[in-house]
Amino acid sequence: MGAWDTGIFDDDTAYDVLASLAIADPMAQINEWYAAAKDADYLEYTDCQCLLVSGAVIDAALNGVSYRCDDEETLAAVTAEVKKHDPASLKVVAIENLHRVLSDISELRELWEENAELYPVWRATIEAIIGRLT
Repeated sequence: MGAWDTGIFDDDTAYDVLASLAIADPMAQINEWYAAAKDADYLEYTDCQCLLVSGAVIDAALNGVSYRCDDEETLAAVTAEVKKHDPASLKVVAIENLHRVLSDISELRELWEENAELYPVWRATIEAIIGRLT
């Protein structure tokens, strides 16, 4: 496929992350990712994708946001599973982690900054999630 654009699910790695949520207990997996990110000095590319996808899933579960996703069925199933639990309990840590993705410790941010035209669009997408979760 080879996807790369400014949306959360416009990246092949995001689909891998979504697939991993579909085969696991999504809440447990998200909590594991959040615990790993908490004290990280640097967030690798894949770590950032885990934080972005989990933030989008929480946003979808809490706010009913619809994301453009080529695997709508998997996204809907993961979102429904997260919704069964208490996704509101993850809002604060989701926001913190989305800020980490936008910070100086993020490889993904570094890569996006190289594209002066699309970086502001990518950043605004993440800031919109933060805004809805706040």
